[in-house]
Amino acid sequence: MKIEQSDIYSNNSETEFIVTFPRGISNELFIFFYCALMAPDLTNSRNLNGWFSANDDMTLNLKNGDFSKFQSSQYSKLIMILPDGDDKGNMHQYGITENGKEIHFGMDGTYKVMESTEYKYQNPISNLYDFEKINSIERKKGFLEKLKVKLGI
Repeated sequence: MKIEQSDIYSNNSETEFIVTFPRGISNELFIFFYCALMAPDLTNSRNLNGWFSANDDMTLNLKNGDFSKFQSSQYSKLIMILPDGDDKGNMHQYGITENGKEIHFGMDGTYKVMESTEYKYQNPISNLYDFEKINSIERKKGFLEKLKVKLGI
């Protein structure tokens, strides 16, 4: 899956920003996008949280898994991904589900669901009234896509 669109909002009174993907983004792409924000010395990332709707296989059916092995196309479990992580094995970024399960996201595309967590889940900002849209980035259509539109395919 490619990222079709990304909208960026900034807060009018705080140093906060929101990046949204209105046309969707895969679990894999979101996790790697978020982890890129956590790169050392890139940002003051200690307070950055991210939220995404996870594939149900990740949170309901599988204890350990691989992003390439999802069976379900349902995305109903909201996960908050945290700036906290560890460097044990393959560097894990931590996430927590609404129902309190901790998930360790590996940089190698695998994940592990833990039974409990010491972290507290927080809901994302539900409205953007304090935020102003500062940019909308869309993927440009290539020649074949433009041709399909013209031909009505």
